[in-house]
Amino acid sequence: MAPSPYSSPKQAAALLLLLILCAGIASPTAAQPLASSQAKALLRVRRLLGFPPALEPLRGAPDPCALPPSPTLAVACEGGQVTALSVVGDRDRGAPAWRAALPPSFSSEALFTTLARLPSLARLSLVGLGVWGPLPGAKLRRLQALQQLNLSSNYFHGDVPGDLARLYSLQSLVLSWNLLNGSVPSFSGLQFLEELDLSHNRLGPAAFPDVGKAMVRLVLADNNFTGNIPAGVSALGQLQYLDVSGNRLQGWIPSSIFSLPALRYINLSRNRFDGQLPATTACAVALAFVDVSSNLLTGARPACMRGNSSARTVLVAGNCFADAKQQRASTYCSPGALAAVLPPPQGNGGGGHGRGKGGEIGMILAIAGSIVGGALLIALMLMVVLRRARRRHPEVSVLPKSPASTPAKKAEGWKAPSAQKIITPADKRHASQAARVNTLEVPAYRVYTLEELQEATNNFSSSNLIKTSPLAQYYNGQLQDGSRVLVRCLKVKPKYSLQSIDQYMEIISKLRHRHLVCIVGHCTVSDQENPNTASSVYLISECVTNGSLRSHLTEWRKREMLKWPQRVSSAIGVARGIQFLHNVTAPGIVKNDINIENILLDKTLTSKINDFNLPMISTSKNGKIFSEIPFALHEDNDIGSAPNTEQGDKQDIYQLGLILLEVITGKPTDSEIELKSLKAQLGEALTEEPDRLKDMADPAIQGTFAAESLSTVAEIALNCTAGEPSDRPSIDDVLWNLQYSMQVQDGWASSESLGLSVKSQA
Repeated sequence: MAPSPYSSPKQAAALLLLLILCAGIASPTAAQPLASSQAKALLRVRRLLGFPPALEPLRGAPDPCALPPSPTLAVACEGGQVTALSVVGDRDRGAPAWRAALPPSFSSEALFTTLARLPSLARLSLVGLGVWGPLPGAKLRRLQALQQLNLSSNYFHGDVPGDLARLYSLQSLVLSWNLLNGSVPSFSGLQFLEELDLSHNRLGPAAFPDVGKAMVRLVLADNNFTGNIPAGVSALGQLQYLDVSGNRLQGWIPSSIFSLPALRYINLSRNRFDGQLPATTACAVALAFVDVSSNLLTGARPACMRGNSSARTVLVAGNCFADAKQQRASTYCSPGALAAVLPPPQGNGGGGHGRGKGGEIGMILAIAGSIVGGALLIALMLMVVLRRARRRHPEVSVLPKSPASTPAKKAEGWKAPSAQKIITPADKRHASQAARVNTLEVPAYRVYTLEELQEATNNFSSSNLIKTSPLAQYYNGQLQDGSRVLVRCLKVKPKYSLQSIDQYMEIISKLRHRHLVCIVGHCTVSDQENPNTASSVYLISECVTNGSLRSHLTEWRKREMLKWPQRVSSAIGVARGIQFLHNVTAPGIVKNDINIENILLDKTLTSKINDFNLPMISTSKNGKIFSEIPFALHEDNDIGSAPNTEQGDKQDIYQLGLILLEVITGKPTDSEIELKSLKAQLGEALTEEPDRLKDMADPAIQGTFAAESLSTVAEIALNCTAGEPSDRPSIDDVLWNLQYSMQVQDGWASSESLGLSVKSQA
């Protein structure tokens, strides 16, 4: 893969530092002392950002403008005014979630109100600082001198504000690696904008954004943009770098894009582009990298995309090209007659061919026109149906759910469980991090052959059989590399074809998270009588052999008992797994079996949810969104249409609450009567007798917990197990409170260690 000239936010920040340094050297007025109001604004920015280490040099600096540039901080000034500020922190999205984002007291509005006091700011870069909240467009619009704005690797959510399209001096806008999940304004009015990077967000569903003709680098990768590539992109004569991979773009690819004179890099992979690329498609001389893989392209490749050379790398796998390797079956890319229609001629090439066949061409165009017209009519009808469905069921969205409101402060007192909401409700203070697939320590996914599985399970011998039912069998297995796996054989409903199952498994392969027992591969077996129909599917899952969470709480003779910090850490892992399932699709994956016996711990005591639903999201003829499972596991496999999604969501929260109660007490609740009694005792202890709560805790954790940490988790548990589903909190609120409990615990442990150290010295 050809390297990008701006391959990462931090490299871009480093380049900005170099530009700032050069500007500082070249400016004869840079030595003028900084105005006191400007210096105060910088110190206030430091405080609002939680005193990050990168801004430590500002403390006590007589003149911030005189600070030598470093990889984490650079300040440039001119005429006593700050003209450039670059800060690179260590709170990016790769850091552990509970300590990455700034605390609930942070306000993005206050931060940019302070930055607006630097009216001469031309270059602003705030990277990896844990900043969250919506982008305050009105505040940003005050920075009319801005030429470069980089807010990458943070936690901003919501829309890209239209006010950014009114910063008429803007040359570079980088908002990558955030959690933006709304609309994008038109940037066509920014005549100097050369770089736009919105990659790795959740923007959309929206059309391809409009940009001006000065665009040099356009990156929209890994979002939810839909529709076609507009014809205007073919007019971007200065475009060098284009990456729109990992979206939901469709239709024909304008072949003239490949011949843009300055183009060096183009990545259109992982979309739904279809049809054929005309044989007359030409590639620019400077074009060094082309990726059109994982689309629905058919026919033959243009001459300029046939194979790789020292001058050009071309990736085409995962399409239906007739003249390339690693392609899908032609039926995968050609579900209807429309796939056989060539795209309209583009550019000047090929205009003289086929003039003697005017009648045939006219007939083809007429047929194509009628098909396209019919398709447009159907699309229009679907839009009307979907709009009506959304009005009736506004909770259904094609976007991953993301919080977007201001956090409330922690309540001073605890009320009765019937009316109580969680004490420090996150109120979705920043967009959920769960939909970002966490693949750390997760084995690579692959498709297995039946022979490989037979070898792994000793030909599915009874000695490897774990359990069986009329519809499924579970086997232990060992792969050739020595790794242990669990193999599940599931029967497929007759209505599903091989193609639909392959598409389904492609989606399932992406359900990978550190806190889920991940499916690492599959094998599809076709029906002998009907080769186009799948009869069964083997799912291969990672093998977690360190026991369940319950066994670590109760089997003290066999295992080391988990202390309080380990228990809270395990609960946080379960919550993160649930959060991922609830946000990774729309509707979310709900009504999972979140039973404490199904929470497994690996050798590092990382908790993993073992049994979760594997739904196929579908749309009925009337536009209703619903989920179903293609495996014949139950008599009725419909796991809930969109209106019931929230009910399933709250059912998972209830199950998590039961786990939290057992984490606190070390005892399972075997009946509804026991559960009501335990909740009543916890409620009384929290409101009237705080010391009694300590006595109710599992004796194995006595002396290992902070009282406030224990009471926070107890309050979460009571709210999660509320009788009315509407009274139960969201998974984002639960996770926020668990993380708060862990922070309290860490602070208490540090103070205890310090106290012991002081006593020993005395």
